[in-house]
Amino acid sequence: MALPFLSSLPMPLAAAQAIAEPRKRLVTIGTFLGMYPGEWHPTAGSDRVPKLLEPLMPHRDDFTVVSGVDHGINGGHKGTPSFLSGVYQPEYIGESIMVRNQVTLDQFAAKTLSKDSRYHSLQFGASEGKPTQTVSWDENGVPLLPEADPMKVFKKLFVNDLNPEAASKAMDLKRSVLDMVADDAKSLQKEIGYEDRQKVDDYFSSIRDVEKRIERQQQWVNTPKPGIPPLLERPTTFHENLDLMYELTALALEHDSTRVVSIELPAGGLPIIFQGRQLSGYHGQSHHGKDPEVVDELVNIETMHIQSLERFMTRLKSIDDGGASLFDRTQILFGSGLGNGSSHSNKNLPVLLAGGDLKHGRDLIFEEGTTPLCNVFVTMLQQLGIETDSFAVSTGNINNELA
Repeated sequence: MALPFLSSLPMPLAAAQAIAEPRKRLVTIGTFLGMYPGEWHPTAGSDRVPKLLEPLMPHRDDFTVVSGVDHGINGGHKGTPSFLSGVYQPEYIGESIMVRNQVTLDQFAAKTLSKDSRYHSLQFGASEGKPTQTVSWDENGVPLLPEADPMKVFKKLFVNDLNPEAASKAMDLKRSVLDMVADDAKSLQKEIGYEDRQKVDDYFSSIRDVEKRIERQQQWVNTPKPGIPPLLERPTTFHENLDLMYELTALALEHDSTRVVSIELPAGGLPIIFQGRQLSGYHGQSHHGKDPEVVDELVNIETMHIQSLERFMTRLKSIDDGGASLFDRTQILFGSGLGNGSSHSNKNLPVLLAGGDLKHGRDLIFEEGTTPLCNVFVTMLQQLGIETDSFAVSTGNINNELA
């Protein structure tokens, strides 16, 4: 049975080497409807704490709010999937708009961080969302849909296969499917147009990616999963479910099932309980039209988002990771690709960084239009030990502020 770090047990040489080279993690959290800007962004020269940040004040020295950054796009809600990729590529099919994305920050980092873990990455949801609200996209532009059922997540993380030998046999492809159809594929490419060739290439790339994932799982199929007491009930509200997904994230990182997790906070799904009454979602509150009562309700809903984040940060701080807390070894990015839900603006995005090997304790306020959010991503990646000088539309980094 796999165990987390236990300081009371003798440490083998291999384990000692692993601790000497700390395992770095990344958790990205994206909210589809943004955060109300009037109670999120700190004001330069003012000591006032915005209401949405008040729950995090016990961790004041361990987080940074970054204001004034964006991706230089205009897409409203359709642009929110750009949060972790930095790009917005609308594709018109008739009168409908589809979005083709590029690889997101979490997936880019997972290639390096999770190469020795059971799972390349994990995608969780506070509730059931829609593909257009997905925060994680692979390098082929395919959305990685989050799992919002904690029972299924628990089974994936902690319940062993009943028949590992049969599972391994079922996953044994022997030979790549693409190799089997290579000649037919070449003939097909000669007969179709450029756009169709691109679609076929993307399709084949997706198949190859699935094969690689199956090979990865085949290597782990006989390795026991960590033993954890079973979940007994499913949560019935948005924030109960979010809190449980955060707990499952903490356990997955602690047991090194993966080192990269993304969490989606969609616009609807499970009910939100606000002041004793049930809401089916909060999309209407995000389009408040500056009505003070509606704004107040929105701020209270988003405060619950941050209260859940605070509990997650506290939980990570309680977990020993061999000489440091799991929080110290984990970069947390919270934010959205939507800056203002009411006006559908993708400018001045809400961005918060916590934990990890970053300098915190103060907030960064950039002049709007001067600093791409992707510059922040470059610094994050470099501090995670990933050698890169660029990401998507970056123009540099902010190492002098965070590193």
